[in-house]
Amino acid sequence: MLFLLNDTVIEIETPEARVLARWRDMGCGDPRKLRASDAVEFVKTQLHPWIGRTADASPELLKDVAALIISKTGANSLILKPLPDNLYEARLQDVAPLVLETFRAGAANDLGARKQA
Repeated sequence: MLFLLNDTVIEIETPEARVLARWRDMGCGDPRKLRASDAVEFVKTQLHPWIGRTADASPELLKDVAALIISKTGANSLILKPLPDNLYEARLQDVAPLVLETFRAGAANDLGARKQA
């Protein structure tokens, strides 16, 4: 499954299983007791140092937060919109998979990482 986090597309398999296996390492608390709003706030806290350069964050961190958002909200996109006072508004959305695939291919093309035919 593809997930859009700001300007970065993350590929994640079995999000619920990942969260159940890694929630202690993630530090989010028992995901079975976590509400969707709590998960979003946790992710905002984890990503705060990486705002504006999401792609530079650890791939494991990105997969963890993507899996948490997917499993708790069902959304496949989280955009953190800057607000005054260094705060961020979380915007959850369900983006068509074809759009995410196209975005990922375009980003790979921009980076020169696209596979040649």
